[in-house]
Amino acid sequence: MNAASHIWAGEETETPWRFRLQEMAWRDLVDALKHDDLPFVGLWCDGTDVHALFLPDGQPLAATLALEDGRYPALSPARDISCLYERRIYDLYGAEGMWATDVRPLLDHDVWSSSTPLAEHPGAGGGQKGLIHFQPAEHMHQEGDMADGWGPATGGMEPPVHVALAMREGRIRAAETVTGYAHRGMELRWRNSRVEDACKLSARVAAGQSVAHQVAFCLAVEDACKEQVGPEIRLLRVALLELERICHHLFLLADMARLAGARLVASGCMGLREKLIQEAAPIINSRLLMDVCVPGGLSLRHATQMGDMCGRLCEVAERDYPALLALWQEYPGLSMQLAGIGKVTADLLERVGLDGPTARAAGWDCDGRRMMPGYEGIWRFTSGRQDGTAEDRAMLLLEEVGESLRMLDEVASRIGLTAGGSVQLSMQDSEGTGMVEGPWGGILYWVRLKEGRVEQVFARNPSSAALLTFEAILPGHQPDDVALLARSLDINAAALDQ
Repeated sequence: MNAASHIWAGEETETPWRFRLQEMAWRDLVDALKHDDLPFVGLWCDGTDVHALFLPDGQPLAATLALEDGRYPALSPARDISCLYERRIYDLYGAEGMWATDVRPLLDHDVWSSSTPLAEHPGAGGGQKGLIHFQPAEHMHQEGDMADGWGPATGGMEPPVHVALAMREGRIRAAETVTGYAHRGMELRWRNSRVEDACKLSARVAAGQSVAHQVAFCLAVEDACKEQVGPEIRLLRVALLELERICHHLFLLADMARLAGARLVASGCMGLREKLIQEAAPIINSRLLMDVCVPGGLSLRHATQMGDMCGRLCEVAERDYPALLALWQEYPGLSMQLAGIGKVTADLLERVGLDGPTARAAGWDCDGRRMMPGYEGIWRFTSGRQDGTAEDRAMLLLEEVGESLRMLDEVASRIGLTAGGSVQLSMQDSEGTGMVEGPWGGILYWVRLKEGRVEQVFARNPSSAALLTFEAILPGHQPDDVALLARSLDINAAALDQ
């Protein structure tokens, strides 16, 4: 039996694509996953059960297992990325993944007022009162001499992540990360919240990806309610998603250029981004593109002007984008510096399950927009990058900016005609999923509704896989490359820690 068959053989639940397994069946699933490429989305806990979500052929398929004495068989022996979810579950609920490959704390470093805060009976708080003391794994000492590392608070712009480095002869031999500094308790804040409050909270998971998270949440609620929005709302959401992609890519490119010493290029990226935001903000009512989407519709100040706005954005970009592209390609030494670092291989991508621009820059065809409502006839595959270096990622981002501008131009005449309208949703007790291709890869939300409120939310974003990729590619580089590599992979601590 393949992995999916083990899930389908389980007991049916009220959700057609979720099945309840017994412990031995769950263990059989783990064994099958070691030899099966069933796409893994994530693992989460609700205090009573653990749930594992997969995505065969783009459709959700979930397995549920009841905790027994607060324990369950871990998935990490079969899916490396699962270790981050298992560590998170243990920190929040105290539920232990048996035979897990990594049992280090992910969020709780003995500074919380209570341990396992989401468990039925939370534990005592930690006794750590000063700075977190990092204890590296044994293999780190074997690889080289321990260095002070990088982050989380040096006065710079790096994300709140500590990277411990094992050095030898001036080169990084191994690296481990410590996260949890940006934890905001999102899981508890979502629990039993009003739908509108949960939607607003989703826009605050990851800066620069607010639209993508909010659209994914809205799609999940609409799926749970067995409703679909109309064609113009879909196109309006596409326009917002592509505008966010442009702004995100230009911001990241500016940081990469700055860290590579190309401040003129960085200025060009931020200059174009600022011009686009100045055009869009009066229509959208947010420079950060937050709170623009609600379940069943949109939340825009001037939705009927969206078409004209898209046209003006394309006019601005038509003047500035070609010059920015040429500047990046011709700036002395920039491409050469980026071409030599940060290579991501196909084997690594397959092991950690990372998608988005990082995977596309390494030759993978993995753009979720091909399956998203509203992109029919608009999206087209454009990636031709293969080597997976930091330069490939940068050039792919530049190409995607141009492609997103083309999409905005194409939808400009088709949106803002009637402001999209809205769909009245009937909040029944049910579960739904929604998936969006965000600026840095797939974002998926699972939402459970109960008595007209949001009972629980699980959000998958690329941050976990990006962190494992970051750790894996650091060996062989110099310490001065760490910040640039982190930016080229868009390491987002807030999205990881939630």
